[in-house]
Amino acid sequence: MEYSRHILQVFVGQLSSQYEALSIEVSKHTTCLEIVACIVQRLRLSDPHHYELAEVIGNAGGQECKERRLGPHETPVALQMLWPQSSITENPQDFEQHEYRDSKPQWMILKNLDLPILFCVRKSSSDSFWAEPSQLDSQLIRDYFYKFLYQPKDKEYPDLCQLSDLNEQSLLENLRARFNRGHIYTYVGSILISVNPFKYYPIYNPKYVKLYQNHRLGELPPHIFAIADTAYHSMLKQRKNQCIVISGESGSGKTEATLFLLHHLTMLSQKGSHGSGVEQTILSSGPVLEAFGNAKTAHNNNSSRFGKFIQVTYKENGLVQGACVQKYLLEKSRICSQACNERSYHVFYYLLAGASNQERQTLNLLNPSDYKYLSQSLCYTIDGCDEQYEFVRLKQSMEMVGFTPDKQIRLFALLSAILLIVWSYVTWNFSPKKSTYQYDESVVVRNWELACTIAGLLGVSEETLVNAITSKKAKVQGEILVINYRLPEAIAARDALAKCLYGALFDWIVLQVNYSLISLKDQTMEQNGNSIGVLDIFGFEDFGNHNRFEQFCINYANEHLQHYFNQHVFEYEQEEYRREGISWTNIGFTDNIQCLALIEGKPNGLLCMLDDQCSFPGATNETFLQKINTVHKNNEYYEIPQKRESAFIIKHYAGKVKYQVEDIREKNLDLMRPELISVLKNSRFNMVRELAGADPVAVFRWAILRAFFRAISAFQFALSKSRKKGNEYPRKLKQKVNVDSSRILAAIENTQK
Repeated sequence: MEYSRHILQVFVGQLSSQYEALSIEVSKHTTCLEIVACIVQRLRLSDPHHYELAEVIGNAGGQECKERRLGPHETPVALQMLWPQSSITENPQDFEQHEYRDSKPQWMILKNLDLPILFCVRKSSSDSFWAEPSQLDSQLIRDYFYKFLYQPKDKEYPDLCQLSDLNEQSLLENLRARFNRGHIYTYVGSILISVNPFKYYPIYNPKYVKLYQNHRLGELPPHIFAIADTAYHSMLKQRKNQCIVISGESGSGKTEATLFLLHHLTMLSQKGSHGSGVEQTILSSGPVLEAFGNAKTAHNNNSSRFGKFIQVTYKENGLVQGACVQKYLLEKSRICSQACNERSYHVFYYLLAGASNQERQTLNLLNPSDYKYLSQSLCYTIDGCDEQYEFVRLKQSMEMVGFTPDKQIRLFALLSAILLIVWSYVTWNFSPKKSTYQYDESVVVRNWELACTIAGLLGVSEETLVNAITSKKAKVQGEILVINYRLPEAIAARDALAKCLYGALFDWIVLQVNYSLISLKDQTMEQNGNSIGVLDIFGFEDFGNHNRFEQFCINYANEHLQHYFNQHVFEYEQEEYRREGISWTNIGFTDNIQCLALIEGKPNGLLCMLDDQCSFPGATNETFLQKINTVHKNNEYYEIPQKRESAFIIKHYAGKVKYQVEDIREKNLDLMRPELISVLKNSRFNMVRELAGADPVAVFRWAILRAFFRAISAFQFALSKSRKKGNEYPRKLKQKVNVDSSRILAAIENTQK
């Protein structure tokens, strides 16, 4: 347990005429309620429940303003590590502009590791603040809020449906005019278009949250909060699950938009109360998922290399009950190779830059340039990113999500093992055997010392690990034969081990995050509420002559999103017009169903043909290219490059993209051999065994939990139906369920011991 103390300097401002600031000694576990109570006691103020703390971040020019009301049990020292370093300031005077200039808040500066964060202590805000516009301070009306609220409608249109002549040129000109005036959001009916300004706008604090509550879409200027509010109240009124789909090109700001939506959805459910534990956990899980799932690409310094669907569940009264994160299509091939000016996942660079001397020695860490997996692109840093600080922030976030120090060190040991697998300079690589009579192409490991290090990090026997990397077993006529790998096969098996280890690790991290978002108590209660899902999928990508299998899969997913968009915006809307007998002119649009058929159709779709080629022993990437060229040469959505090269072209909804077939078969195959899985199953570390799915206690425990939750849900559903019918016998059934549930939970605790 950490016992370090921190000095919290609280600027009391108008709360006291005697003191300009108060210094309070706190720990990492000191809550906001305790801090406010201390301030109130020392200043002899009224009830501490009349005051609150707000988290505020801004830059030196006052341009960036984030504000979030803190709950009474949140811990400021722990929260400060969750903010990016670029958003932190030491000077309270930086916030003299905008709405903070007139409300004259009292500033609180927390100094820890020379990384201060700014808090505002204020009286608890009233729910009726926006009831009467005349009550607003005249100076406040002249700030950025007034500029946002009263957007001129005679110069540009907040809804593109209002354009008298709707075409591509008028649409783009309207978006440009609004963007130049600082308005980054524009409606198209019920759809919100966002133009990434690549800087923070002060339009996301609680004033805007309260402004957009209980308003129909279009009554106020376009904002992402309006989308969240519409989804929330539609869920409550219609009693149906809602979904918000975020789509766009790489670097368009989808991940940031997801965070804004989640914050607003949780604040709506608070109904004037303080921050919820779910919101804090989601906030903490963000840096963890970004570190392990985001990377620098040619277009974006913080590109999400996986898709995620975040589902926020609500009780029947609209309060947040829990949340769940699902991930899609993690780009595992980035572990082994990256294009020019790109990097692998952030966490590798954070670990190598921020690990202490003791951690470096324990984990056998080197510099990024010493690893083949990180040195191929010759890109090791990102401008403006302090990776030492990001590593500290990552560890703090992991602790808040529920990763114990022991789990963290085991996790970092796995990352070190993945990097060391192909350490190419003192190489743990392969050399062909030479026999007396003939040249033997089978391989052996030259650096046994490094092999022992990797085996120690994984908790397995070095001999079994080396045997699994250099050979495979085959059963022929009832006998088991050991077949030694040739060099290409050994390299493929080695890379497959690295990719599958990282993929399993990422799945395990998502599982841990979900576990922290799910309350066992809530699972045993009646669940009559609904949920709102937020889909944050990777953006459409085109890297010129460097589009690989990953870009093919990403653009295929975006093609499906575009088809979904076409259906709901054009097909379904026009069908509804026809049913209602509305007189209108049919709107033509480009349907991409044929492009999807080219990719996924059976039996001659590109994916089906790729799977077939992966099943043929003698097939190569070139034979795959020849076959698809022959079958689809007359397809209007398929094109063969004019210059002879190992590539093909697909005409997507967003334009033509040329894909290289290099390594396409290898990336489509799962080369994780049973021998490698068997080695990981025998690890002495529980975490490694869980990654391989071999821990019988863990499997048994989760099987019991799943069965238990399903049984409870079924019983509660039957109970509620019987109550509506007026039956009396379910009372005994309820008692029986409670008795059995306690026994099951006791059994689970015994298995954990």
